[in-house]
Parts: sequence; C-alpha cells; structure tokens
Amino acid sequence: ICAIEINHVLADRLGDKYKYVRVYRADFLDWSPDQPFDRIVMNPPFRNAEDIKHIQHARKMLKPDGRLVAICANGPRQRKQLQPIAREWIDLPEGSFKDQGTNVNAAIVVLEAE
Repeated sequence: ICAIEINHVLADRLGDKYKYVRVYRADFLDWSPDQPFDRIVMNPPFRNAEDIKHIQHARKMLKPDGRLVAICANGPRQRKQLQPIAREWIDLPEGSFKDQGTNVNAAIVVLEAE
C-alpha cells in the first residue's frame, strides 16, 4: 500500500499511524509510480476542479484490468467529464462531509483502466 500526500504534517501522521503504508510526500500530479497499480482508492482535492485532474492522472497508473474508486465533487464539470467514462457513479447524500467542515456535494466514481 502506498499513499501520496503533499501536506507534510498529514503525510507524517499517515506514516506514523500506518507503518505498513509507504508514504510519498509529493504533489500527486507530478508523481508517477515505479509500476502500475491493480487498485487505486483516492480522495483528491476538490478546489478548482482539481479532483478531475487527479482522477484522470490516477487512471493512467492502472494496470490493464485495474480499477479506481474516488470521491469527487458532484458538480456539472465532474458529471460532464467523469460520469461518461465511469463504470459506476454513486451520488452521496447532501451534507455527507458536513462534520469535516464542508458542504460540497460529493459522489463516488468507479473507473476501469483505459
């Protein structure tokens, strides 16, 4: 298991809490793996539609039979660019992340390798 986190504080916490996770402190959009992944689970940033860029970048990292599951904003840009290529699109209830301080509507998107 590996994780990519740009925030050094969060990366350190992740590495301290889960010793079996290899944590890379990097900007995900500038990062590339040594080998492709079978599965990717991600919660990318939503600001300025960055979730779309992160999800598209991650999809390129999958093995031919790989699968990606991501949380994304449930907005018109995400629906236009991600929903047509999604194997599954699951609308999350409004306020799903209210306890974390955001009221952004979100969805779970499931994609297969290109």
